[in-house]
Amino acid sequence: MTSGQSVRTGGVPDLIVWIDHVPEAIDRLREESLPEETRLDFGVESLPRLEAALLRHYAPDAPAEPGVALVNDAMAYLGEVLLTVAGGGWGWDTEPVGEVEGRPVVVPDAALGLEPVAPMLLVERALSRRTGDEFAAAARRLSDAVAGLREERPDWEPVKEHTPGVDPEPEVALHPWLAGWLAERERAFAAWVQETGQPAETWDFSASSLDVLERLTKERFSSGPHFEASEPESFLQGAVWYLGEVARRSRGAAWSYMDPEEHDTTWAGQPYLTQPGVRDGNIASPMAELYAASVMAGEDESGVLRERLSWYKES
Repeated sequence: MTSGQSVRTGGVPDLIVWIDHVPEAIDRLREESLPEETRLDFGVESLPRLEAALLRHYAPDAPAEPGVALVNDAMAYLGEVLLTVAGGGWGWDTEPVGEVEGRPVVVPDAALGLEPVAPMLLVERALSRRTGDEFAAAARRLSDAVAGLREERPDWEPVKEHTPGVDPEPEVALHPWLAGWLAERERAFAAWVQETGQPAETWDFSASSLDVLERLTKERFSSGPHFEASEPESFLQGAVWYLGEVARRSRGAAWSYMDPEEHDTTWAGQPYLTQPGVRDGNIASPMAELYAASVMAGEDESGVLRERLSWYKES
């Protein structure tokens, strides 16, 4: 636990950055840092597996300094599991810890009256004690508090704040800007097809058609500044819509939009895709994916867009 006196739950730039980082961290943890058989399903049962992986990675006799990347990724997943147990949301402890300027904390549902929990401290405890049970023990303490309150208030359930890119996106009405943009892109689709110079049958919203889109985008944009200057133009706007529509029609994705005047996040101000109803579903910016495929990919690298389409999870 940590003292709640220096904890803030909104308006802290570091907290905004951390929450944006959480889905990426969990994906990296699952896909790069842990063995394939290590199932991360946000259940308490997954925590001993995560802790065991950390203990192996940070063994006392490790041949080289392993760095802190895995710790940060583990903190993100551990925090999301604790929030699943006790509700609440992420906060930021502004109290400096040595050279570290604050840290993310889990703030349980206010009805529980519990102090915030710092995943960083739990990781440090796990690595120093090496019992293999520190993460699960923290979850059990929260679970016991939830059970105790339920005895007093049988109709009460902890409420978890929504973490973008991790929790299922709520079904909401289309934002007026997004509704207008989608209608405009659909009307302009025939003209966009002509602009591509490809036969109309190429654009059948299949995964294979993304290879053509990737090739055309790479041919047109050889540098980041050129790409960014062209973002408002018809070709890229049409490409964003087409790429998103492939994901929507074949992978159950849904268009989303956040007003930049109301949300301080990197996702605001652009159309992006989510997977409503899917825990830890994919969240993607078609514009960013096109940038990655055309500017960041190597000359001989191909299939970037098709690979990213596979990142959408089954419901």
